Amino acid sequence: MMGTKKQKLINTIFFIVLVIASFYLIYKNRNSNSLFLYTILGVATIYLGWAAIFHKIDKSLTLPIFLEYLLTAVLVLILLLAVLV
Repeated sequence: MMGTKKQKLINTIFFIVLVIASFYLIYKNRNSNSLFLYTILGVATIYLGWAAIFHKIDKSLTLPIFLEYLLTAVLVLILLLAVLV
């Protein structure tokens, strides 16, 4: 099991890379709505995959935890699509 400081560092680096990469892809494809949608969906999928893998390794993956991540991803998708499109 990873230490909490190492775990927080890895999660922080993952989150920063994910945000920077998504902003870059959104900016690069700002004229194409379909590529924008695919970028946002890809980021949400990566987020859900990361959460599932992390909690599976940690042996704390349960249906309520996964549903929480899923609903968070859906909420962010709805908010981003409402604000940016």
